Amino acid sequence: MKKNIILTVMVMLFSLIAARPAQCEMRWVDLQGERTVVEADWLRLHLEVLALRLSYPAYRVSLEIDDVPSVKFTFVASGGMAKHLTEEVERDAAEEVMSYHARGIRDQVETLIKENFPNLWDRLDMRTDLSGSFMGPGGDWSDPPKLIGEWRQDAFSWAP
Repeated sequence: MKKNIILTVMVMLFSLIAARPAQCEMRWVDLQGERTVVEADWLRLHLEVLALRLSYPAYRVSLEIDDVPSVKFTFVASGGMAKHLTEEVERDAAEEVMSYHARGIRDQVETLIKENFPNLWDRLDMRTDLSGSFMGPGGDWSDPPKLIGEWRQDAFSWAP
């Protein structure tokens, strides 16, 4: 037993003496090069980062450019939030909550494009250039998410 303690202490001391800072594989000179990025790809990257900033434990937001092209969001509510909005509160109150979130997403996307994409800002109409889906979990773990409602033309509507 005494031998194990002495051996452990020696290994720890040797580790401290032999330890040295880890060396990075990247060099600053390698990070100084220029890269050409297509505007659509740059916007996609900005939208992905914005979506991460807009997501919380109770819901996840994704933002993408669709085929039109316009910005489409998907708001995936947690099971608890989806149940609250679809079963526990009045429909008008739930609609106001989802509209609040959609307007917040709209405002953030609008600010992002205004500040970082001036070429797009001139022709942007958030009533037609932003749409979205509100999703909740399916009935079972293996079921796909189910549609709760949609945001189109600056208004929320319930899924049939």
